[in-house]
Formats: sequence, C-alpha cells, structure tokens
Amino acid sequence: MKKLLIVLAIVLLVLGGSFLYISTYKLKKVNVTGCEYSSEEQVRKAVQDYAYMNNTIFLYWRNKMKPITGIPFVAKLDIEFAAKGEVNVTVYEKKIAGCIEYMERFIYFDKDGIVLEASGDRKAGVPFIDGLVYDSWEMGKKLPVKDSDKFAHILTVTQLKEKYNLDIDGITFTAENEIVLHVGKIDVEAGDGKYLAVQMMNLGSILKELEGKSGVLYMKDFSSDDGVASFKTTQMLENEAKKEAEKNKKKDKDKESKEGKEDTDGSEGSDSEGSDDSGDSDDSDSYDDSDDSYDDSDSYDDSDSYDDSDDSYDDSDSYDDSDSYDSDDSYDDSDSYDDSDSYDE
Repeated sequence: MKKLLIVLAIVLLVLGGSFLYISTYKLKKVNVTGCEYSSEEQVRKAVQDYAYMNNTIFLYWRNKMKPITGIPFVAKLDIEFAAKGEVNVTVYEKKIAGCIEYMERFIYFDKDGIVLEASGDRKAGVPFIDGLVYDSWEMGKKLPVKDSDKFAHILTVTQLKEKYNLDIDGITFTAENEIVLHVGKIDVEAGDGKYLAVQMMNLGSILKELEGKSGVLYMKDFSSDDGVASFKTTQMLENEAKKEAEKNKKKDKDKESKEGKEDTDGSEGSDSEGSDDSGDSDDSDSYDDSDDSYDDSDSYDDSDSYDDSDDSYDDSDSYDDSDSYDSDDSYDDSDSYDDSDSYDE
C-alpha cells in the first residue's frame, strides 16, 4: 500500500510538472504566410480561437487530429512551432476559377463551381465571367448553372493562364455558346472551346506583337501550333460599322423615295377621275421632280468610304504562319459602296 502511494505521488508529480511546463507555451504570436485572396487577419483569428486554453502545444495537436476549416478561400493550414508562444501558419488557398456579379456583389467560385465568398470588392487577377445562366446561389454550394461544360472551359482558362502567365481579365459566353476572352483592350474570339488549350498555349506570343493595340483577335479556327489567327483594330471595326450604317441608310432612303413616288402617282390618278375640269390635271398636284428627285448631295459621300491607304490592315501587324497574323483579314474592297445601289433617275 505504501509503495502504491509512492508511485501515485510520483505520477501526480510528473503530471503536475508536465502541466506546469506545458502552461508556459502560451500562444502570443501567429505568423501567417501564403495569403493571396484570403485574409491574414481572418486566418490569425481562426487559429487563435482554435488554440485550446490558448496553448501552442494543444493547438498543434488539435489541428493535426482535426484540421481547421471554414475559412474563405483556404484549403489547408500548416502549423509549425516558431517558439514557445509563437507559431508559423502556412496557408494553402483554394483555386478561384472566376467570379460573377449578383445584386452589386461579386460571387467567387472554384473550379467545380462551389461558391467560396460573396464580397463587394473585386479581387485583382480573378477573371470576371459573363454569360452564365443561373437563378440563385448559396454559400458553399455549387452554382446551379445549366451548362456544366462551361465550368470545364473556365477551369482550362484558369489553369493555363497561370501556366503561360496570361493576364485574362474576363470570359464571356455568347448566346451561341462561343467563348470570348478579354485581355486588356483586346477581345479574343476562341470559338466553341474545342481548341482552347492550343489557343491558350499560343496566345502569349501573339499578344506580344499586339501590345498597345485594341481590337478583336480571331482565333476560332486556330487548331494547331502553326495555326493562323487574324486581327482587326478598333478603328477598322468602327469604319466597317460606319460603312454598313451608311449603306443601310441609303437603302432605307431609296425605299422611302420609291414608296413616296408610288403614293404620288396613285393620288394623281384619283384626282384625274374625280375632277370637274376637262381632264387636265393641276400642275400643282403633279409630281415635281425638282422636289422629290434624288438629291446628289444626300448620296453616299466618298469622303466617308473606307480608305485603303489609311485604314486598311497593315501587313506589319499581320500574323505570319510562325507567329504573325494573316493579312487576309484586311479590308475587302468588294464590300465598298456599289454604284448599282444608287438612285436610278
């Protein structure tokens, strides 16, 4: 009995000494590294709250047994001792695939479409996704997007933009389910995504030749490493739109003029039949060529037509089979103003 009491006393003494020693490991400082999208302060607070009895030893073993979870954008935390009252925390973040805007808030999601956070702040480096169709969203759950293939395309862009160091600001899915990548002032038409991987692989070298420019890069048929892309500047696109608008305006004017003449001819016949005079029509009611005839001053002005010498596609900007652009996308004179559409006197 006496020996048992001695053993028990020794055990209690050891336990008491151990407890006193452990109690000296009070958590005083948490060093956080690895945060890009997550908040260092939020991680620090989560670690401190998780430390049982505010003790670094208990924190370490508790995190080993059951890791800390629930921190936005954080996939995993590694905790290491730095000193008795100090730990180093390394943050491993979840990969953000993109964000959408919902009621003036940005909804961030991962490669699987799982919502990670809703915030009023737009995080730099995260592509803005336009064209996803959904009715609602819920934190921690997958966005209910009808077309799941779009997430596969988003994941491809997210992974390859990091691999090839591409600054892609956004991704748009058109009504025809085609992909448009937004890189600065250049929109890249990538088609249905079938050749997205090879397009992304070659995009960096192509964009270097277009540095400082704005416009549309056409890569829909860029299906191999030696594929051909074409580029149109914003000025070229504006000139084409202006030319098309002038052509449509002229067609509408010609149509109105023709309808007006038909109406006038019809009214002349009616007046002639119902007239009390000897059948002579009144000159004042007759069709006046001087008023209604086509006025040359309103015709298409050559000064507004597309000028090949100024706005045509510059071969120096064209994409060569190696890395340059195809000059076949230059302005085609066959689309210019056609004399056959002018007013026929």
